[in-house]
Amino acid sequence: MRRPRAIRSQTMDAAHIPVLIRLWRSRALIQAFAKRDISTRYRSSALGWGWSLAQPLATLVIFSLVFTLIFKVQAPPLGNGQGSSYAAFFFTGLVTWNLFASLQPLTMNTLKSVGELLRKVHFPAWTPLIGAQLVQLVQVLLEVAVLMGLLLLLRNVGWTWLLAIPILIGTMLFAQGIGMVLALVNAKAGDVMYIVTVGLGALYFLTPILYPMSLLDGQNSWLVAVVKLNPMSWYVQAMHDVMYSLVAPPALEIALLVIGGGLTFWLGLAIFDRFGRDVGEQL
Repeated sequence: MRRPRAIRSQTMDAAHIPVLIRLWRSRALIQAFAKRDISTRYRSSALGWGWSLAQPLATLVIFSLVFTLIFKVQAPPLGNGQGSSYAAFFFTGLVTWNLFASLQPLTMNTLKSVGELLRKVHFPAWTPLIGAQLVQLVQVLLEVAVLMGLLLLLRNVGWTWLLAIPILIGTMLFAQGIGMVLALVNAKAGDVMYIVTVGLGALYFLTPILYPMSLLDGQNSWLVAVVKLNPMSWYVQAMHDVMYSLVAPPALEIALLVIGGGLTFWLGLAIFDRFGRDVGEQL
């Protein structure tokens, strides 16, 4: 079904406005979608947002036991010089990974869920996606709070924790940009969601979450190259440095992580805005 001429004209006029300006102008709509998602998520659950911590905590316990008791993986030394903790090392990487991985299926599912609304009302299709992504940050903040509590118990505290803020912001922007592109492609070819699920499973093991980078020494050269070229390895390794090892990466490295994430977000938003104007008709 073709859109009315007036709506098509408005869409063409909006296309001439830079996408970042329209992002700022749409902040109220994004906030409205975020509030809607907050009110509906876990609405029928007794524990509510408590379930948002159940999966990562269960994963923490299971993987820590398996890799410390069975595979006997040794975590790097803590930054405070008082031994090591595989649980803290693993959870530091897991929090960073979850920020990236959770946004991919969420973005695709959110776009599918608003398909009928997009066919009835004219608004930027990326606004509900960003709103849902912002709500997901609530879960990430809860996980970060648990991580900080664990590290406090280990007395592994330092000023480098402050550097986790730009690292997580860079990770979030990187994830949002990738998520919007995948959501658009998935709207045109529904099989993409299943491919992404498999891909995330493979990428998880190619990111130094379960193991330190030092464990790759002497391993197959192409495998080491893949892990090192994986962008999520950069964000996870940086979080390990500032939260676990209490080492400050070079300022240029932190800047590149934020700038790289920002450029990825801008590119993903621009691609979605350019090719997703009629995405509601494809859902």
